[in-house]
Amino acid sequence: MDYLKSISRVVLGKDIPSFPYNIGEKIESFEGLSIWSLHNGTKKDGGSSVSVFTFDCNKQKEKIQLAKNAFKKFRTIRHPDLLRYLDGVETDTFIYIVTEYVSPLKNQLRFHEDNNLKLWGLYKVGSALKFLNDDCSIIHGNVRISSIFTNKAGEWLLAGFELMSSMKEENPTFGSLVVESTKYASPEVLKSSWNVLKDQEIWVIDSWNYGILIYEVYNGEFTSAKQLDNINLIPQNMRDQYSQLVATNPKLRLSISSFIKDGLKPVGIFQNDLVQINLFLDNMNIKESREKEIKLNNCIDNFPENICKYKILPELINALEYGSGGARVLPPIIKIGNTLDDTEYEQLIITAIIKMFAVPDRTIRLSLLENLGSFIDKLSNKVINDQIFQHVATGFTDTAPIIRESTVKSILLIVSKTKKKVLVPAFTRTLRDPFPHARVASLMALAATSEYYDATDCATKLLPCVSLVLVDKERPVRTQAFKTAETFIKRLEKLTESMPDTAIPDPNSTENSSSLAVAGSVAGAAASVAESWAGWAVTSITKKIAGSGMEGEITAPTSVTVDAASTPTKDKMGSEHLSPSLSTKNAFLVDQADPDTSNGWENEDHLVTVDNLTKNDWAMKLGGTKSHLTDGWDLDDSDWGNGDGWDNNWNSSRPLSTASSKSTSSIHKSPTTSNVLSKEEKAVELNKKREERKQRMAELREQKKKSNGLGAKKI
Repeated sequence: MDYLKSISRVVLGKDIPSFPYNIGEKIESFEGLSIWSLHNGTKKDGGSSVSVFTFDCNKQKEKIQLAKNAFKKFRTIRHPDLLRYLDGVETDTFIYIVTEYVSPLKNQLRFHEDNNLKLWGLYKVGSALKFLNDDCSIIHGNVRISSIFTNKAGEWLLAGFELMSSMKEENPTFGSLVVESTKYASPEVLKSSWNVLKDQEIWVIDSWNYGILIYEVYNGEFTSAKQLDNINLIPQNMRDQYSQLVATNPKLRLSISSFIKDGLKPVGIFQNDLVQINLFLDNMNIKESREKEIKLNNCIDNFPENICKYKILPELINALEYGSGGARVLPPIIKIGNTLDDTEYEQLIITAIIKMFAVPDRTIRLSLLENLGSFIDKLSNKVINDQIFQHVATGFTDTAPIIRESTVKSILLIVSKTKKKVLVPAFTRTLRDPFPHARVASLMALAATSEYYDATDCATKLLPCVSLVLVDKERPVRTQAFKTAETFIKRLEKLTESMPDTAIPDPNSTENSSSLAVAGSVAGAAASVAESWAGWAVTSITKKIAGSGMEGEITAPTSVTVDAASTPTKDKMGSEHLSPSLSTKNAFLVDQADPDTSNGWENEDHLVTVDNLTKNDWAMKLGGTKSHLTDGWDLDDSDWGNGDGWDNNWNSSRPLSTASSKSTSSIHKSPTTSNVLSKEEKAVELNKKREERKQRMAELREQKKKSNGLGAKKI
């Protein structure tokens, strides 16, 4: 019992220091076909799948030399068509050989009857034997179904290195020790011994065994050499070469290299779609660009799914990323990718696509844009926005018209995943593209994405741009422009149906009461100012009509205008009036009735404002004539004849309260600067202005005394 426990621990790799693999279940279908037991396994770091071949040294002591020879050859010989060695351990009790994950060929032949796969497998095994015989001068000596394994792609890989040896060695083989050695031995070996091979061509035994392999592949189980004459199930174009491989006379036997060469001829057995595609992919890096034409889409559907996913697809992605395949390999990549699950698609396809969008090659960019619809659903919004759209957007300004056109078309596919604010500038810019087809594509794209724009964008940004190409020089552009414009008009009609009839607020609404009150106050103030201006004008005109025919009458101002932009200033006395630097349009203009008089009132240079005129100024301007100056300024003879009358009447309530207040406040204050004052504030303001006027009157009296007695003449 203790012995069995120790054996179990060793078999599971637990007694081997630093063995980085877990040994799992045994493949029962392989038991008895070889000196090895086959186990599934995993790598401890990462959990990737592997296969582990185990040999029990205690149970098969007589075959230890075979196991050690195989272990040595696994570590020293490498070829793509040989089973790939990963790791191994040799102890006094067990020998472990770790390889890539594989299954026995017997399982594939039992469940998958695919002629393409069989031919490709035979080519792979023949290529490995050609390498060993011709390039390494090594005999394999153990070619049979039990020595061949298949990887995840279903490709055949040659193993069974127990008898592999060089003819230069004293004991080239231990052929009699392998399982069922007599059944697979060639006629010359059966007649004498394995030593006879030293006198034959190096490929003699391997050619014989390769012929038996062909028989097993197409006919099933092999038991004796007598069966080899039955060629009914052997493909017609392979029968001649097959017969030469199993010739009884070793000198007439066909070499493996000759078999491969004949099979690759135009009518040979390896002129097969799957074989040719795989050969093309294996040698793509060394082919010239004119030789890199490949058409996979039409034949991929006829290939086994596993070989497409795990053999052809990785080769195509590698060719795409490193430039050996170019844009022509993208369509088959997308087609095969559709058979992958989400995890595999993300790991294999999306990673490669993201890299390719960053490549500046125009042919690759064009191929990506043209095939975008095939993989857009597999890309997340984050991937498109963060890693792809920035590269796609460069196509809008590309110098190649076909790239610009394809870029616009591609936006239709990613519009639902991209930020909508990029669509308007992207499409409207392309409407100015000199390439007509790009303009048409942009118009079609705008129409197709109309639902993503709001009413404001449609009316202010898109329709104006579309209207510019309604008169395009190219008829197809004009036609599409009218269709697109109609689409947006219908879109606007739909969007505006829900808009209110008016934007004027409801006066009964409580939320608008405060704003309406303010608006009413401002409007009332403006109306008051306007009324004062109009009242002054009407009064003046009335007085003019009443005094018509009188010499020296004063007419109403020909222009009364206040500039809304003017800023009120204060003079030295504190009164508020317009700046004297304003144009005459901003002043209170006074013209003489008779434009022919020589006093110059009709000239712009002599236009004056009310505030700038003193009593003497009025008298001098009028040429000593008394007149009704303005509303409330009636002066009798005594008023003009002496200073007391002037002074008394100047200080009367009418000029102060009526004429002055109306003219000054009306003229010098813009409606935009007027305020609504309370009763008390108005009274205070009125008193203040009275005091200011008293001060001005005092200054006028001083000026009167200095005027040498000049005054207005009485009429």
